Amino acid sequence: MSAGTRPRPPSRRRFLLVAVLAPLLVAALIAWTDSEYARSLRLQSAAARSFDRERAQVMLLSAMKDAETAQRGYLLTGNAAFLGPYAPARRFVTRLRAVEGVADPEVAALIDTKFAELDRTLALSRAGRREAARAAVADGEGRRVMDRLRAALARAGVSERALTAERRAAFARQRSELRLLLLATGAMLTLALALTLRSLWRSRREAYDAALDAYEKGERNAAILRGTSDALLILNPSGTIEMINDAAGALLGYTPEELERRDVATVLRIAEGSGGFHERIGLDDGRLDRPLLTDRVARHRDGSERHVDVAIGVMRVPSGDHLVLSLRDASERARVERAKDELISTIGHELRTPLTSVVGSLALLRGGAAADLPPQAARLVDIADNNARRLIRLINDLLDIDRIESGQLAMARTPLDLREVVARAALDSDGLARSRDVVLADASAGAPVPVEGDAERLLQVVTNLVSNAIHASPAGATVTIAARVEAGRALIAVEDRGEGVPAAVRPRLFERFESGRAATHAPASGLGLAISREIVRRHDGTIWFEDRDGGGTRFAFALPSPGTEPGDAPASDAPLPLPLLLHLDDDPDVRDTVAAALAGVARVLPAASLAMARALLRDGAPDLALLDMQVVDGHGPELAPELVDASGAPVPVVIYSGQVVPPALAARAAVVLTKGRHDLPELVATVRRLLAESHAPVDA
Repeated sequence: MSAGTRPRPPSRRRFLLVAVLAPLLVAALIAWTDSEYARSLRLQSAAARSFDRERAQVMLLSAMKDAETAQRGYLLTGNAAFLGPYAPARRFVTRLRAVEGVADPEVAALIDTKFAELDRTLALSRAGRREAARAAVADGEGRRVMDRLRAALARAGVSERALTAERRAAFARQRSELRLLLLATGAMLTLALALTLRSLWRSRREAYDAALDAYEKGERNAAILRGTSDALLILNPSGTIEMINDAAGALLGYTPEELERRDVATVLRIAEGSGGFHERIGLDDGRLDRPLLTDRVARHRDGSERHVDVAIGVMRVPSGDHLVLSLRDASERARVERAKDELISTIGHELRTPLTSVVGSLALLRGGAAADLPPQAARLVDIADNNARRLIRLINDLLDIDRIESGQLAMARTPLDLREVVARAALDSDGLARSRDVVLADASAGAPVPVEGDAERLLQVVTNLVSNAIHASPAGATVTIAARVEAGRALIAVEDRGEGVPAAVRPRLFERFESGRAATHAPASGLGLAISREIVRRHDGTIWFEDRDGGGTRFAFALPSPGTEPGDAPASDAPLPLPLLLHLDDDPDVRDTVAAALAGVARVLPAASLAMARALLRDGAPDLALLDMQVVDGHGPELAPELVDASGAPVPVVIYSGQVVPPALAARAAVVLTKGRHDLPELVATVRRLLAESHAPVDA
C-alpha cells in the first residue's frame, strides 16, 4: 500500500521556453485582436440588447411550461404540493411581460388565453370535478395555445436578430479609439506577463514543496497503517472499501487490490436493513449511534468465519464522511467471558454452599445446640455469623449483577403484603443491629400494604437498605422501617440518623460500585443499591433518597398498589388469563430473555421468522406484537398489515431492534425501543402500559 507517486520538480527548460514564446504569442494575439475587435464591437451593444430580449422570451416560455407542469402534476395526483411552482411562475411571467419588446400583442394574448385554460382546469379539480378537468386537458386546446405561443416567440427572436444587423454601422466611429486602446493593452499585457511568469515560477516551486511534504506525510501514514496490529478498513460514504492495511488482509485472506471498491458486506455485515449506508449504520452529522459493535462475524476468503469486535471512527473529508473500521479478534474476549462465567459459577456453587453451612452451624451454636456459650464466645459467634452473612450477600450481589447484565434476573408476580417483607427484613437484620448497638423500629401502618411482586427480591431490597442504614448509624441510634400506602402507591421507607450521603457521590449513588459510606464505616461492594434499583424498576417502581429532618438519610421506594388503583375489578377465585404477545426475533437468546422478563405479564408466543409468525397468527390475533427489524426471511414490520384483531382493529406493535428504524416504519408502530439503549425493565414497563391501554374500558 502506497500513498502515491513521488512528485517531480518543475522543468527549468520547459519554463524558459514558455517564457520566450509567450510574449511572441501575445504580440501576435494583439495584432490579430486589433483587426477583429473593432469589427466585433460594432455588434456588441445591439447584440447585447437583442440577447437580453431573447433570453427574457426564453425565460417567459420556461415559466409558462413550469405553470403548465404544476397544473398537470396536480391534476394527475391530486397532491396540492405540485401547485407550489404555479403562483411563482405566474408572477414571473407578469414581470417579463412588462419588459419592453419581450411580449408583443400576439404573445400577450396567447399568455392570457393559456392562463385562462390553466385556471379553468384547476378550478374544476378543486371543485371535485377531476375527471372534467382531465378531459379539458385531453382535448388539446392548452397544447395548441402553447404551440402558437412558442411559434410567436420564435418569430420575435428572428426580428431581434434582424435588428442587430441594422445597428452595426453605429459603432464605426469607435474603431480608431479602440485600436489605440488595444495597442496600449498589448504593451501592458507583455509587462504583466513577465511579472506573472516570475510569480508563477515561485508558486510552482512552493507547490512542489507542498506536494513533497504531502507525499512524505502520506508515506508515514501508510507506514503506520502497515505497522498497526489492528485490522483497519476505510469505507467511503456508500459503504465501499477504499483501503485496508496488511493486518486486515491477513485476517480476511484478501489482498488490498481484491477488496478495494467492493462493498463491506463482502467480508463483514455491520449495516443490515434498508436505506443509505450512513442511515443503516447509525451515522448522523458525524456522530455514530453505536461506535462499538461486539461479536460480529467476519468472513474469510476461504469461507471460514472469524468473530471480531468492530470499533468505528468517523473521518470527515470534503468528499463525505468516511468510516474507519478497526477489527479485533474477539476470541480472547470470549475466553475472558467464559472464564468469568466459570468463576461466577464456581462462586455460586462452591462458595455459597459451605458458607450456608457455616451460617447454619453458627446459628445452632448461638441457639445453645452445643451448650450455653459464655459471653465472650457468644460475641465471637456473632462476629463470625455477621461476617459470613456479609460474604454471602456479596456473593449474591455478584451473581445478581451478572444476571442483570445477561437479562436473566427474573421476577415473580404474586400478591403480598409489604408489612410482612418489612418484618422479615427487621428479623434478618437484628443480629447486625445488635452487633453495632443499633435499635431497629418497625413503624409500618396497621392496614395491609398490598402489592404484586417477588417477595424474596423485595426482601433483598429492604434488607440492603436496612443494612446500609445500620452501618451509617452511630451506636445507640434507631433505624426506622415503615411500610404504608401513600398517594395511591405502596411505599417502604428506611430512615437512619447517620452523617448523610456525601455530596460527591449523590449523583451516582445508584450506579454500580458506588458506595455512600464514609471512610470510617465498614467497606461495601457498591453493588447493593444498583441491584436494588434494578429490582424496583422491574416492579414498575421508583427508588430514591433524601435528607431527613434533624439529620440522617431517608431511603424509600414506591410500587404500584393494586388495591388503590381506580377501576380495579373485584377479585375472583379464577385468575384472569394473561394477554397474548407475539415476539418475532431470530435471536434465540433475545427470545428467551424477553420471555423470562415478561413472565407473569403476558403469554409470549416466540417466532424466529416471518413464516413462523404467520403460522401462529392463523390461530388468532395477539393482544400485542413485539417485532425485530431484521429476521432471517425479511423485515419484522412486514407483518404489521396482518396484525388485526377479530373486529378488524390493528394490534399495537412495538419495534424492538438494534437497527435504526426509518421514520416511515416508526410512524406505524406504537413504540420504538432500541436494543442496548432501552433495557428490559423499560421494555416490560412499555408492554404493561400498552396492554393496560388496549384493555382499558371505553367511556360511553
